[in-house]
Amino acid sequence: MTSNLSPGSAEWVLAFADDEHMIGARHAAWIGLGPFLEEDLAFCSIAQDELGHAIALYDYVTDDLDRFALLRDPSAYRSAWLCELPCDHWDQALVRHWLYDQAEALRWEAVAGSSVDALRDLAARAEREERFHRDHAELYLRRISEGHQDGRDRIEAAVDALLPFACGLWEPVAGEPEALADGVVTLGSEALAEQWTTAIQSELSAWGYEIEWPEAVIGQDQRRARSVEFAALQASLQEVISIDPDATW
Repeated sequence: MTSNLSPGSAEWVLAFADDEHMIGARHAAWIGLGPFLEEDLAFCSIAQDELGHAIALYDYVTDDLDRFALLRDPSAYRSAWLCELPCDHWDQALVRHWLYDQAEALRWEAVAGSSVDALRDLAARAEREERFHRDHAELYLRRISEGHQDGRDRIEAAVDALLPFACGLWEPVAGEPEALADGVVTLGSEALAEQWTTAIQSELSAWGYEIEWPEAVIGQDQRRARSVEFAALQASLQEVISIDPDATW
């Protein structure tokens, strides 16, 4: 199902879809590698949800899901660099999960009042799933924050490293003003960033962390530039489809 979204609105939806796709793929890479079996299952479930959201959002911008999601030129993606990072250490993966899902909740809230009926319905379903994601991240981080100093130090270092990328989630695509004018989304990136910053700072303070907010945000040229890690990520996503791009599965 494609829709009659304007080019700007379609670009806004595409950026959200690409974020969900890349974060889902990065979460899925932890299956079998988590610190214990329960976390393998939790991250598997969260990754499934995010990839499901990506599929539903891609439905508004393409009729050829698999080729579009996997085989586009890198410059055609609009994912945030936070979602493209490998986060090879568990503390980084967990902090990225928390930072992203706090932002994702606000984005779905902004879609819940969309002028597009089907997007509103999708937001309602996604928000139910996202409550589990946020609870999972917050519970885990709280437990670590109340535990040994080594764990706290690792979380603090991960927050320091990832915050400049996380702030880059709010760098808008060029089409955002059109998406707002069309009513596809009800709040712009600047307003959502303010809400997100307040929430993140409040929770970090409650957990006893003293984090200096980054002075510089990782710029992404309105999300048109790809991170250095993207090429390897896309290659891994293409491993099967590249065997025969025209195959019907």
